[in-house]
This record gives sequence, C-alpha cells and structure tokens, in this order.
Amino acid sequence: MIVKRNKNKKRNALKKGIFILPNLFTSANVFSGCFSIFCSIDGRFELAAIAIFIAVFLDGLDGRIARAANAVSDFGKQYDSLSDLISFGVAPAILYYSWCSNNPYDVSQERILFLISFFYIVCTALRLARFNNLLQLKDDNHFIGLPSPASATLCAVVVWQCHLNFIDPLISYAIISSTLSLSAALMVSSVKYNNFKDLKTSNRMPFVGTLFVPLLMILILLNPPMILTIISVIFLISGPLSYLLSFFTKTELSEEES
Repeated sequence: MIVKRNKNKKRNALKKGIFILPNLFTSANVFSGCFSIFCSIDGRFELAAIAIFIAVFLDGLDGRIARAANAVSDFGKQYDSLSDLISFGVAPAILYYSWCSNNPYDVSQERILFLISFFYIVCTALRLARFNNLLQLKDDNHFIGLPSPASATLCAVVVWQCHLNFIDPLISYAIISSTLSLSAALMVSSVKYNNFKDLKTSNRMPFVGTLFVPLLMILILLNPPMILTIISVIFLISGPLSYLLSFFTKTELSEEES
C-alpha cells in the first residue's frame, strides 16, 4: 500500500505541471540540435556547426535559470539529458558523417565513417547516463569525463575549420575522425575536468579580471572558428594534463614518505 501511495503522489506531482521557463530553453536546445541535423543532411555544414554552438549556449542557460528560479525537477534533468543526446551526440555525428561522405571514399571508408559516428553517439549516451547516475556522488568542482557540450563544440569547430580552409580531403578525414574518436573516448573516461564552480565561491576578483569576458567575446566575434578551436583544444587537454600532474605529485609524495 505504501508503494502505491508513493507512485500516486509522483503521478499527481507530474500531472500538476512542469516548470515552463527552463524547459523552454531545453526545447530550444532540441530545436538547435534538430536544425543542425537537417542542415548537415542538406550540405549546409557551416550552419550546422553554428547551430551546435547555439545549442551549447542554451544548454548552459537552462540549468542556471532553473537554479535561479528554484525550478529544478527530476523531469527537467531527464529532459535535459535527452536533449543533450540529440544536440551533442546525434548532431555532431551526423555532421561528421555528412561532411566526410561528400568527399570521394570507397565502401570500406564509408563503413568506418558509420562506425565512428555510432561510437560517438553511444559514448555520448553512456556519458549522460553516468552523469545522471552519479549526480549525488559527483565532485562539486569537476566533471568525470569530458562534458558532452565541450566534445560537441570541438567536433563541430574542427569540421568548420576543415570546411572553411579547404584542407585536403584525406588530411581533413584523418583530423576529424581522430578528433571525434578521441572526444568520444574521453567522454566515457574517468579523467576529471574542471567545471569552474569553485570560481563562484570567491565573492571578489581583481578589477582587471572584469575585462576578460568582453575581450573573449570580441575575439570570438572577430574569428569564431579559430578562437573556439583554441578554447576547445585547451579544455580538451586540460583534463589529461591535470591527471598526469596529480599522478606525478602523488608518486613523489609516496616516495618521500617511504
């Protein structure tokens, strides 16, 4: 009887409604991901990459708005994860597959494109499932594994760079395929990435630091592919570098203690 009552309470809570504002941003995230997929199919690869960047921006907003408005719910978390799978899993994989398929490859290479795309989507789904499962156990200042928005940004911006700079098709194929595979592997790894929540604990910062955000926005507007590529690559290697540094410091401390 107690189990039935709890189930009825959950059903009644869901029937009362959901929070509109954060879920509107999550729906906009899904829209951007779907728009990117359709643009990739139509061969408009630059628009497809930009749509992924917009989805990353919207994904960062919905969580902050939900916490600011005290509108956090289990439904919103699940909906956000499903939208992330579309925008940061399926959309980058289809962008990669569609862009590489436009170049002349044989049948065996087309199979490799499919397998890499499938591997990326599966790793994104596993990363999101692990994130939801470890919400209560996660480190407050770190992500376990490469976040899916950062991975999608890196993959989209690499395709954009190869598309704009007319790099040789074989070189582009190697660069994009290795980037997609490495990002997928890091998403399901146990490498920790800083989520910069520790910056919120400091109430004050130097006055010069206030110029950082507008300068970064100006640089992104001047050359979006280059600046986004630099930021994505730096964030990608920050996790393995911090892991190696912590490993060497632990070995040095253990040697000193022994």
